Amino acid sequence: MILGLIILTVLSALLYRLGGMGQDGRDKYPELPGWLFDTKSRDVGCGLCSIGAFFVCGLHHDLLPWVQTWQLVLACVVSVPTQLGALSTYWDFLFGFDNHWMHGFMCGIAFFPLAIVTGAWIGFVARSVALALIMGGISALSGDDDVEELGRGASLIPTVALLLI
Repeated sequence: MILGLIILTVLSALLYRLGGMGQDGRDKYPELPGWLFDTKSRDVGCGLCSIGAFFVCGLHHDLLPWVQTWQLVLACVVSVPTQLGALSTYWDFLFGFDNHWMHGFMCGIAFFPLAIVTGAWIGFVARSVALALIMGGISALSGDDDVEELGRGASLIPTVALLLI
């Protein structure tokens, strides 16, 4: 489990950072495929890594008794686009500035479909708050784009284990 989470954490951090680099990334790393520097590689890639962490943590074995396989699959399929939505905004349209606290919180809320099928409501809330604090804190304290984006991307994965609470 630990090795799987480490691999997914590194992958998520890299996808989050590369997806945030845009044209600067294409110019800096011309040997890498251009699609890596599109925000959708971040949004979809980090979402898939988070779903992977759900399975690596064995949360698919802790389903509520009434949940059938198709409902788990549906919850996973719905969670990826909800994470895409959460990852694609810093809520500046609402707050007038990039609010990484809200960004992190909503990245946690994106796991709502998985909370429904697992009943892991305490872990769901804990993860949402933890992501808000981690992502907001990293951004408030760092001032370096690489540290901020790698840190925010990395935080998505180990916090999935909070659903085990």
